[in-house]
Amino acid sequence: MDFDGKRTILLVEDHPPERETVRRILVGQDFKVEATADYHGAVSLLSAKVPSLVCTDLTLPRESGFELCEYIRGDARLRFVPVLVMSDHSSPEDMAHAEYVGANAFLKKPFSREKLLKYVITLLDGPHASRPSVRRLRRSDMP
Repeated sequence: MDFDGKRTILLVEDHPPERETVRRILVGQDFKVEATADYHGAVSLLSAKVPSLVCTDLTLPRESGFELCEYIRGDARLRFVPVLVMSDHSSPEDMAHAEYVGANAFLKKPFSREKLLKYVITLLDGPHASRPSVRRLRRSDMP
């Protein structure tokens, strides 16, 4: 959803320093950022607004980022919202499961400002009906 001409990104990250760093990077590129620390906060925000993109950590208190992806893909209003998973858990199994539950891209922590922005812009500018999968973004020209 656009607010004041800005695309809105929902950021779900339970570690305050990481959440603030990512928030600052995105706000610095003129995105509106709604941030929360957990699944329940994300669901609450998602019930009120449909963001342009969701960026989530996998490791959250109680329910995980995997469960958040399942929630998003199961809601007709949110089904086509792209989801970027950001995690230091990046085994092939984690990446495959993220793709299975509906993530569009997987960004391994730690990552650079440039890499984050490249993923965000790629996901936001792609056509909704054919969002790139985790596998295709991993094989693309993303650094």
